[in-house]
Amino acid sequence: MHNNSLQAPYLNSLMTAGANLELSYNELAPHASDRMAAALAIAKHAKEVQRQVKFIAISASTSGIKGLAEAGGGFVTFSLVN
Repeated sequence: MHNNSLQAPYLNSLMTAGANLELSYNELAPHASDRMAAALAIAKHAKEVQRQVKFIAISASTSGIKGLAEAGGGFVTFSLVN
């Protein structure tokens, strides 16, 4: 089930307030393309506000993972699963 508290605008507001985040990638959205879009928005905001974001349980073969890392500009890390 999708958790509405994991919406990108809410998470971005937490980072703006000074929080570093650890997020379960699969809980960002119910569909893969929506998850990546949300993760990219969060990563870009993390870079803007210079806060750390760690996406946990993300598959190493996830399409777009390199772009996600680049969007975060050093403020995004991953806990990869196979």
